Amino acid sequence: MGAMIKRTMKKQAVKERGTIRFIEENDIEKIDAYWGSKNNWEAIPAKVSEMKKFADWDKVIKLDHGYDENKPTSQLNLEDIKGAAKFRGGECLSTDMETGNWAGKLDFKCAFDHTFTASPKLMLEGGHFCPQCELESWNYKERAKREPFFAQVWNPIQSKADGREYMKSYQN
Repeated sequence: MGAMIKRTMKKQAVKERGTIRFIEENDIEKIDAYWGSKNNWEAIPAKVSEMKKFADWDKVIKLDHGYDENKPTSQLNLEDIKGAAKFRGGECLSTDMETGNWAGKLDFKCAFDHTFTASPKLMLEGGHFCPQCELESWNYKERAKREPFFAQVWNPIQSKADGREYMKSYQN
């Protein structure tokens, strides 16, 4: 069964957008996007059994979300949302908000001057801030420079030399 799965996966990996194809063609930009560097890819053990297993299951890293998370959501107000938007590198442009209304739409501007409308719930719990930044590219190093919220996750796991921007492309 394992051999069959391996053959099936390899068929996909050697296709035009497959990760093995990136290695075969020495496509450094794609190799860097997937593994960080060719050296990182070469360091991957040949057998899964040889991989170093994660063992630090008890370590908890609490993220700062830019607002008082101990405050009940029913009491969150415009000042809380403005603080969270600033922590995401942007600002809340709206001048009023019904306290505790997580579904109402507010106007925002991101660190790259894109403007958009979103609910507080989407902004605080959706996992992203600006839809245009999410859509266009993976410019994570630059985002980390401007967005403290993003930086707290990105900086600890990335090489300081990795500053490449990866443009996203979509196929229908």
